[in-house]
Amino acid sequence: MSLTPLNPDEKVPPGLSPSETRRARQREDARRAILDATEELLLEAGGEAFGVRALAARCGYTAPTIYHYFGDKDGVIDALLEERFARLLAEVRTVPQGDDPLDNLRGMLHAYLRFAAANPTFYRVILTSRRNGPDRLPPGVESAVEVMMRPWEDLRAAGRLDVEPQAASQSLWGLIHGLTVLRVARPDHEWVSNLTEIAVEAMLRGLVREDADGGDATARRGRVRA
Repeated sequence: MSLTPLNPDEKVPPGLSPSETRRARQREDARRAILDATEELLLEAGGEAFGVRALAARCGYTAPTIYHYFGDKDGVIDALLEERFARLLAEVRTVPQGDDPLDNLRGMLHAYLRFAAANPTFYRVILTSRRNGPDRLPPGVESAVEVMMRPWEDLRAAGRLDVEPQAASQSLWGLIHGLTVLRVARPDHEWVSNLTEIAVEAMLRGLVREDADGGDATARRGRVRA
């Protein structure tokens, strides 16, 4: 069984003895080195070279140490994905929530797109791990989906959706994910600078009804920018 992934900002708990502090720091350093090496190997040659033996050679820790912390190679991948999704969830949760659910949704999209732009290898790891094993859904994924569904539910309660919230959310997610993966896969292509903004705004106009006073809510709000 794999251990709970470390938060990147997590510190060694206070109040430990010097020897306990040293051991805790060593465990943290080992996990970090193993996860970083896992990401590197998954990205190389589409993950073909990934295995515990190759991972041990890359990170400098023995196979028994890797098994001790993560159980097996699938446990290492699960821990890596969970940590990355936990970072994404932390970003989304920092978005202030106001009275307009569409503004709240846009704020979350801003956070999501900033994370994607700052962590391009995140998507490569997701795609590589899915090609080389079962489709994994870490707990962080479910939590992120739950948080980002709330504005859609609020829009439905306000009578501003023409489809079910789940359908609206999945449609927008498919659009964002597709555009992000394309940019990651083809960084050399001359993508339109505001392509994501154009696509997202067009979809929102098709999904979200006009607000109560008859104005086009999507046209008046701040635009989503990648």
